Amino acid sequence: MPRRRQRTVRRRLRRTVRRSSRRIRAQWPFLAVLAVLAAAAIYLGVSPGHWRRGSGVIALAMLIAGGLRLVLRAPRAGLLEVRARWIDVFFYWALGVGILVLAIRLD
Repeated sequence: MPRRRQRTVRRRLRRTVRRSSRRIRAQWPFLAVLAVLAAAAIYLGVSPGHWRRGSGVIALAMLIAGGLRLVLRAPRAGLLEVRARWIDVFFYWALGVGILVLAIRLD
């Protein structure tokens, strides 16, 4: 491969990596919530007898999502933004509280 073509390929690769890393960094709120959900899934997989704690962690993830959606503007909220801010916050928190109540109340 000629040297000039190699430079062009390297330049395109660097540009693609920079763009990808910017896009991933822009989704940090969603990735944070996803990390908490993954931790809950792993915990539930390791010790399924403690499903209440796992459900509590899932509820915590939803409450965190609602809190992040409340404080972050639309461009910064990333994939947490689905509808209007108040609708997103209401449903994230309602889901979190609902899961938490079910985990506490169910025997």
